[in-house]
Amino acid sequence: MVKKWPYRYPVVLEVDPEGKTYAGYALDLPVFAWGKASRAGAMDSLARGLALALLELEEAGKPLPAPSERADPEGLAELHQPEVVFLEPAPVNPVSLELWRALKVRGLSQRELARRMGTSPSAVHRLLDPFYFGHSLESLRRAARALGVGLEVRLAV
Repeated sequence: MVKKWPYRYPVVLEVDPEGKTYAGYALDLPVFAWGKASRAGAMDSLARGLALALLELEEAGKPLPAPSERADPEGLAELHQPEVVFLEPAPVNPVSLELWRALKVRGLSQRELARRMGTSPSAVHRLLDPFYFGHSLESLRRAARALGVGLEVRLAV
């Protein structure tokens, strides 16, 4: 099951008229993006940033902020062609989150996990990426074995 949040947070997007790049920031969470080649790229980066900020708050046991209902017009006055968009945080893969937790509990580095799995650090980094959804059952078995933890796969009917 994919992890999602039932919120849409306001973000401010701006176009740099000289470099034709996009930047943006969230109003309610410490999330920023800049130097993106497209509006879609900026929005994707902001959606991922929102998800990571919410995950960090959850891991720390802190409450999640309610989204603001609107942006303060005074704060937007200095921006070039500002656009306020209400954006859902990007969905994250709970498999990656569980791998992160197991790695943390075992006190291993990504490099050590890669060594134990007989794979590259970049392959382990990909498995731990909360926005990666291509885990194979075999790679999860190898990770579980290397971490010394069990692996359960459930099908919900």
